[in-house]
Amino acid sequence: MRTLARIIAAAVTAASLLTACRLTAPAAGALAAARSPRWETIGSSREGRPVRAVTSGRGGPRVALIAGIHGDEQEGLRHLDEIVALVRDVPRTVRLIADANPDGTAANKRTTASGVDPNRNWPAGNFRAGPRHGPRPLSEPAVAAVHRDLVDFDPALVIVLHAARSGPFVNFDGPARKLAAAFRDGAGAPWHVRPSMGYPTPGSLGTWAGVDRGIPILTIEFARGAPREETGPPLLAGLAAVLDGLMPEPEQGEYFVR
Repeated sequence: MRTLARIIAAAVTAASLLTACRLTAPAAGALAAARSPRWETIGSSREGRPVRAVTSGRGGPRVALIAGIHGDEQEGLRHLDEIVALVRDVPRTVRLIADANPDGTAANKRTTASGVDPNRNWPAGNFRAGPRHGPRPLSEPAVAAVHRDLVDFDPALVIVLHAARSGPFVNFDGPARKLAAAFRDGAGAPWHVRPSMGYPTPGSLGTWAGVDRGIPILTIEFARGAPREETGPPLLAGLAAVLDGLMPEPEQGEYFVR
């Protein structure tokens, strides 16, 4: 039987081929139809766009991965097929949520259609109502759909893909210090761990999950505007390192113990 590391290495190779290959649209569609799990709609945005999710992998700790939350940070969304290929055969159950802000993505803007930052609309203890945060937690339909899905899925780890002009780096909340280091080591230089974003994040997903609920959460910040050949390989390698080191039960408060 292959070891976990060998299984994940094979998955990384398969996912990397998707990054490297230049398939025609019909070929890409046929490949996706033949090998990808079935996406489901878990809710809709304020403008009626679907919020989609898919569960892949098998067994092991449960991991939720959100490929996009700010509509002008689409560096992670372009790697959905590679992420699905990566997690298809690994002994981890991965819930992949494609986009928590489809209206913002369609408009290429950070906020939702109503001007609310979807990463300030979570029911965290430090939520503050306001025009950019929403009148109440989960006032944005897409955010509420993702929140409901996360609660139902009950993950041991949450990973969210962002992009920043100061990237690439990985930030974390909750007991995720070693997991953040694992992603950094897998992704390689110039990736580094940044424990604090350096500014307040009231009502953020990181605060709700990591601080309030004690769920390890990694915020993956690509370099804004980086080409896909600079974002895909480190993303896959970093995710593989995290999945390989994620243990079924925490030890000394952390899930990554290797």
